[in-house]
Amino acid sequence: MPAETPAVAVTGLTKRYGRTTAVDNLTFALKPGQIVALLGPNGAGKTTTFKCILGITSFDGSVEVGGKSVRDRGKDTRGLIGYLPQTPAFDAADTAEAALRFLAELKDCGRARAGTLLQRVHLYEERRLKVGELSGGMRQRLALAAALLSDPPVLLLDEPTANLDIESRSQFHAVLAEQRAEGKAVIVSTHFIESISGLADRFIVLERGRIVLDLTAAELAGRQLGNRFVVNLNGTTPAEFLSALADIGVSPDHVAPEEASYGDALARALAALREGQEAE
Repeated sequence: MPAETPAVAVTGLTKRYGRTTAVDNLTFALKPGQIVALLGPNGAGKTTTFKCILGITSFDGSVEVGGKSVRDRGKDTRGLIGYLPQTPAFDAADTAEAALRFLAELKDCGRARAGTLLQRVHLYEERRLKVGELSGGMRQRLALAAALLSDPPVLLLDEPTANLDIESRSQFHAVLAEQRAEGKAVIVSTHFIESISGLADRFIVLERGRIVLDLTAAELAGRQLGNRFVVNLNGTTPAEFLSALADIGVSPDHVAPEEASYGDALARALAALREGQEAE
């Protein structure tokens, strides 16, 4: 797709189930070569948003993938998307290689691509293990390989690292970073910001189907720096430093290590937003 064309463009997206509004007037655009974290608690509308982008449910508003309307050209737009569901479905009796080759044939991608992708997601040595014998992290990487079979320009990943250990998550992130470097646009749905921090370029937060925050990683990092002072103790013990602060009336509650997390910054940003809303 042309560089100026958004990979995904969502305008006024609304989805209702009877009297319940699951997604309420969402508007955002995703650039090629960008990883976006779609954040929010269970029930915030993340999975419903994915279903609308995939064109597998009706909706109001507009969704375009690669400049094509999802409503008018659903089959074409789905061909541009690699989707990793929260619970990937494979036959536990198949080997990892057989499962991926079967999907490659269905997508007319060629059986050889299965081997290439197993190497890319660091599963080639385990290719002859049955899916039921793979760890949770391995199954997630196999599902990512399946999503990459047709080399789609857009990836939708629903809670892909929710149950992974640190090593598996690191391997998964490395593969996603490679996809971004190749120009793919990636949306990662999660309710746990630290599972994607350090990798996402942008954070979109949903609450009750609405966007309440939309910040780039740089903007979110900037929120960490407001009203903060970084102090080098230069050999002074933390206890001595806290005691000195107490002598001048500064509570230890206002002191924290420098390693502030994205989660802390996001929580502060949301708190500031709510305080502003209450003051109006």
